[in-house]
Amino acid sequence: MVQVATLGVVQRILTLGTLAAAAAVLPGCIIVANGYSDSPQYTETRTVRVPVNAGTGVDVRTRNGNVEVHAGAGSEAVVVATVRARTQQRLDETKVVADAASGTLNVRVEWPEGRPQSGEGCSFKIDAPAPQGVHVDTSNGKIALRDTSGLAILDASNGSIRVINHAGEVQADSSNGGIDIRDASGPVEAITSNGRIELMNVGGRAVAHTSNGSITAHLAESSTGPVQLRSSNGPIDVALGAAFAGELKASTSNGSVRLNSPATVTNMVSGRSATLQFGSGGAASSVMTSNASVSITATSAAQQAVGGR
Repeated sequence: MVQVATLGVVQRILTLGTLAAAAAVLPGCIIVANGYSDSPQYTETRTVRVPVNAGTGVDVRTRNGNVEVHAGAGSEAVVVATVRARTQQRLDETKVVADAASGTLNVRVEWPEGRPQSGEGCSFKIDAPAPQGVHVDTSNGKIALRDTSGLAILDASNGSIRVINHAGEVQADSSNGGIDIRDASGPVEAITSNGRIELMNVGGRAVAHTSNGSITAHLAESSTGPVQLRSSNGPIDVALGAAFAGELKASTSNGSVRLNSPATVTNMVSGRSATLQFGSGGAASSVMTSNASVSITATSAAQQAVGGR
């Protein structure tokens, strides 16, 4: 069944008069002339309810808006959409569509003439029963997940990503925002071009790349790794559990490598690189930054340094 929300479902806020008055007295405000503004001034919040089974996947596509997906109770998904449009007519003609006929809850916005105008957008808050498999794509907004499972593919081209208590794999990509993932049982991949990355209590492989920010990666005690962590301009803090195995190479071009573990490190040149062996077997790991320090903490007593350069 396809559910569509259009006019007057929950709340409408018209700010045209407020913004016009403010523009007359405040510098830097949006200027309104002849009923036209360079920014959307018509906002409406709508609610759509869709019957779904527990474990139904969620797929959300939007632009200029935040997306939140949480686990909810009951036998239906509740989609709360906040639509922003440039004119009242465009707001009236915009549709919020939620469809679970394919077995996945698909949430979209249908704009007049097939596309949004400059600055128009829509945010979503979605509660669904035990969502399993989440795909979110927003071109300019934040993404937040809580109590979800399955494969999570998250893409925010200009916003932060936050995931809490996810049972499964997470792939998070942001071109300009921080990434915070906590209590994920599966592998995690976090990539951003300009922001901090924090991965806490990760149960599987941890991959994190940022060009301008710090990285914190703490694995769960049961995680065997590996880790692939790289920052071009920020410190890296790594904590490894007792199950971690394999060779780990750490290096920095302008900082120091600090170890808080039973390891014995040999041939560390200027304290800027080291190679550690954890247990036997395991995949290769690397931790690299070009302009900051690297800190490695490990609880495993089985580790042994095998060399440095």
